Amino acid sequence: MELSIDTSSSIASLALTLDEKVLAEITWRCGQNHSVELVPSIDALMVKSAADKSSLTGIIVAKGPGSFNGLRVGIATAKGLAYALKIPVVGISTLQVEAFPHLTSGLPV
Repeated sequence: MELSIDTSSSIASLALTLDEKVLAEITWRCGQNHSVELVPSIDALMVKSAADKSSLTGIIVAKGPGSFNGLRVGIATAKGLAYALKIPVVGISTLQVEAFPHLTSGLPV
């Protein structure tokens, strides 16, 4: 199971996936409160999906572009969890995530 974290803007998102299927997700307007709201939201997501952090096999985190402080909080949290759980962490460009749905449009992306 993978945990995805996006704190690159004032709208934060978390998702749990398994075998490319979304098990649970949370999106909320956090403004500039990433540091206060991220970890409790991760805990709420784990409870919502009836999963335990020990079942995570990887963490995916947005690496920008975006809000510097939001990215700092998201990346630091992802790295801390990955280190504690001894699982890999992968950073993904926020811009590439935004562009992905449009790749098959035949237009420049």
